[in-house]
Amino acid sequence: MAEGERRVISLVGGGGKTTTMYALAEIFREEGKKVIVTTSTHLQTPPEEIRARNIEEVRSLWKSDQIAVIGTDCENAKKSETDGQKIAEKSVRKMSIPEPVFLQEVLQEAEVVLIEADGAKHLPCKVPIEKEPVIIPECTDVIAVVGMDALGKPLEEVCFRKDLAVQFLNTSYKHLIAEEDIAKILSSVQGARKGVEDRKYCVVLNKCDDEIRKERAGKIRSLLKEKSIENVMITSYENRQNELKKYFIPA
Repeated sequence: MAEGERRVISLVGGGGKTTTMYALAEIFREEGKKVIVTTSTHLQTPPEEIRARNIEEVRSLWKSDQIAVIGTDCENAKKSETDGQKIAEKSVRKMSIPEPVFLQEVLQEAEVVLIEADGAKHLPCKVPIEKEPVIIPECTDVIAVVGMDALGKPLEEVCFRKDLAVQFLNTSYKHLIAEEDIAKILSSVQGARKGVEDRKYCVVLNKCDDEIRKERAGKIRSLLKEKSIENVMITSYENRQNELKKYFIPA
């Protein structure tokens, strides 16, 4: 980032958006930036020690060299967890978009704002409906995240909005997701590029935790390059922060 530059970065897609967002937050925090994490849809409520409910609490966290997470409390959601044959309902605290006045206050003072702007119900890929993603006008960058664990799996198991995905890819629910499918989703304005317009667009091919996935991600990167999408990172749980740092904070 150039001196004085402000970045408002929206993360869309599936396959690790929240983890990628917090990894980026830590990278920018280490660079001494004033960092906000928030959502334009829904985000799991963070630990209290990094939660801020007004601009004074935001400034206090920045002064203590912390990121600040902001949002409006939602009613508790229910998340199903499968354990063998049993399905347990677990209460999950979530936040929605901050109040407009509060959001504008932090947009004026923050140097980096990271926004979870999409949902995928923990699935690795998705095709958005008409109202998705929720990209605010101030957004400067869009990062599309997709999990490479989708490859080789049936569409109906790994794609959020599977009915739309079947139509978009012109295939069946049993179709095994291939590199060409991921590239089509990531390159289309009906897919992950929806709402990007003239903003900077980056792709994170995530969960490349073995050599086979890395190789297949490399093929997707080549397919995207053919469509003039150059900003593509191949990451895994082990190296995500290093790869993101190399891209966003060049040496």
